[in-house]
Amino acid sequence: MLTLLKSPADHVVALHLAGHIDQASLAPIIKECDERLARHERISLLVEIERFGLITPAALLNDIGYALRHLGDFEREAIISKADWLRHVTEFSKHLVRSIEVRHFSPDEREAAYAWVAEPPRGGSGLGAGANEAPAGREAQSPPEHHQA
Repeated sequence: MLTLLKSPADHVVALHLAGHIDQASLAPIIKECDERLARHERISLLVEIERFGLITPAALLNDIGYALRHLGDFEREAIISKADWLRHVTEFSKHLVRSIEVRHFSPDEREAAYAWVAEPPRGGSGLGAGANEAPAGREAQSPPEHHQA
C-alpha cells in the first residue's frame, strides 16, 4: 500500500510503501504529483520503503504510462530502504533514466534523504546536460515526523 507522508517541501511528494500496490493506492499519489506539477515546473519524490509486495498489472501500466508522460518533470527521487539490493537497482537505474537524479538512503540516513530531496529544483526539463549534477551550498532541513501507515 502507498500512503502519502508529510512533505519536506512544496515541490516534494513523499510517500510510504508497505506491501501491495493497486490502482486505489496509486491514484492519490498521481493526483498529488499532478497538483504539485501545477505549481512547480519540476517536482521531486521521496519514497520510504518498508516492504515490497505485488503490484497489480493495471497499477503497473498506469505508473509506467504516467512516468513516460512526465519524463523530465521530476528532479530527484530519494529512496529510503534497508534493502541492500535496492541500492544496486538504484545505481543501475541512473544509467537508464538520466532526467531524474535518484539516490538510495538507508533508514539511518533518513534525515540526509529529506534534506537532499527538499533542495529546490534547478528548473528546465532535466533532459539536457548536467541533469545528474547536484547543486552545492544548500542548507539541510530537518525531516518531518515519520508516521507509519
